[in-house]
Amino acid sequence: MVGGYGRGNRYRWWYRATGLPGWMRLGMLPPWNPWFMPWGMPPWYPEEIPPEEELRMLEEERQALEEELEEIKKRIDELKRQLGR
Repeated sequence: MVGGYGRGNRYRWWYRATGLPGWMRLGMLPPWNPWFMPWGMPPWYPEEIPPEEELRMLEEERQALEEELEEIKKRIDELKRQLGR
């Protein structure tokens, strides 16, 4: 189009359609900063885990890692046997 006012290329006629610049249009606000919270979102803190639960989780993780390490060792031994080492 003449003068660069054709469709596309990041120009969408939003100001002319609404009469408002982008920062004033409520429908265009990002979802993490809604219009009813001008001070921003409250900080998020992870929930504290009781020590017993943390111990159980860490033991399960240790067991899973040990099992995975054993599988890796078995695969290394298989490959060494195949290569004749």
